[in-house]
Amino acid sequence: MDSAPKTYLRSSLIGAIFFFLPLGVVAVSFAFSARNRLENGDEIGAVKAALWARRFMVMTFVFGGAIYIVLVMAFLALGAFSS
Repeated sequence: MDSAPKTYLRSSLIGAIFFFLPLGVVAVSFAFSARNRLENGDEIGAVKAALWARRFMVMTFVFGGAIYIVLVMAFLALGAFSS
């Protein structure tokens, strides 16, 4: 391979902390696995683990964003932001 695959560790951590923890933890786990495999010279395994980390990271942001939108809509419907 020409360059090292991206492990998505930073974005997985951000997703786990700020969006949806259960899926974020899985994404972080795959990202760490990709990084460890890359350090051990297993480039094919690192690419596969990075792909799974990316999938779970995207799901973390989508589900977390959807939950935030539903919560804001519920608060608006209940009049929480009105004065």
